[in-house]
Amino acid sequence: MKVYFVASPRSANKEPEVYKRMYKLIQNNCSKMVSDMVLEFTKVNLDDFYNRSHKDRVDHFKNTMDCVKKADVVVVEVSEHSMSMGYIVNKAVDANKPVIALYKHGNNPYFFSGIEDSKLLTLEYTNDSLEGVIKDAFEKVKDMSDVRFNFFVSPKILAYLDWVAQKRMIPRSVFLRDLIEKEMKKDKEFKG
Repeated sequence: MKVYFVASPRSANKEPEVYKRMYKLIQNNCSKMVSDMVLEFTKVNLDDFYNRSHKDRVDHFKNTMDCVKKADVVVVEVSEHSMSMGYIVNKAVDANKPVIALYKHGNNPYFFSGIEDSKLLTLEYTNDSLEGVIKDAFEKVKDMSDVRFNFFVSPKILAYLDWVAQKRMIPRSVFLRDLIEKEMKKDKEFKG
């Protein structure tokens, strides 16, 4: 399982030891980390980071989106307000990737706690509970992993799926998955 762990540079820089510990705990629960950017954030000069050139910002954005694409799971620390973290979570959820959003006790992320998505786990931790929270989160994520399933549809169905994607801003696969899940809930004979 490939994991992308990311946090706001401000957060990681404020508590570098906590984020280094998180990185190690996450690393212990996966086969590969797709980036160690969060470790760089623990020691970066924030003024230098936020005053980078436009080209550097574009490169940072592209690298971040590439990491989201490469990862099987995205882990985000969301204790502090960050539009960047919200954007990353949105992109990961839109790509149907499991997302583990961690927040420190007492810093409940108001907006994240209102999102109802089966692929998003929003979990509270303390310094003492961090190891167990991460371990439990990865156990839950294993059950969320998707299996690729391809099938053929008629041009008319494809046109409808394209229309749904454009008008409702819902990826075709998400729309189809939602339809199937609704039917599964209605089907009393299904025991899966």
